[in-house]
Amino acid sequence: MVSIQIGRQLGEVTLVQIQPRGLIIDTPGETPTGSFYDARRRVEVDRLEITPSGIAARLPGGERVLDIHHLDHPDKAYDDDDLVCVGFTSHYDAMRARFGGHMINGVAGENILIDYPDEIWPEDLERMLAIENQDTGRPAVLKLVRFATPCVEFSQFCVQRQREEIPTEEMRGILRFLGRGRRGFLLVLDEATDVVTVRPGDKVFAAGAGDGD
Repeated sequence: MVSIQIGRQLGEVTLVQIQPRGLIIDTPGETPTGSFYDARRRVEVDRLEITPSGIAARLPGGERVLDIHHLDHPDKAYDDDDLVCVGFTSHYDAMRARFGGHMINGVAGENILIDYPDEIWPEDLERMLAIENQDTGRPAVLKLVRFATPCVEFSQFCVQRQREEIPTEEMRGILRFLGRGRRGFLLVLDEATDVVTVRPGDKVFAAGAGDGD
């Protein structure tokens, strides 16, 4: 039997949010790429409901909505292995140092932001994250799929030049800086778990699979 081994703590959840609609909107003829990154479309919520199919949440007005990456979202246009996105405050510190104060926590659109002082890379996460529910003490296990590849539109947002054509070499440098997890990590809920809730204050741990009895 496979068991889950909980490793070192990686901080606490400090923010949870949802994308009822995608953050990239079409702007034909208005921008070089024909699209625009609009961070205003993200919505901070009190808690997330996570299932193997993705994320749902209740908006401040009480309406229950699906995240754009949820398998059942009518406008889903993404891969099936990007259901949950997790980021770290340390990476925002680095992005603010390079790009400026407009890179506020959560502006990259991740679902779960974790407060942690050091930057986190794929090798630091082992293969899973465990988020401990502060009410029940039960861990929700999320399997790491890959780091979130930064898109051109978000990169243009970072340098505040969405209506400009950025030279190729400069764009490559921006994409490299945002890569390897600085933009965030993509995960899916372990199939053995039906539904969990995540909210600010929950503790987060690196985790891996071990041999059980």
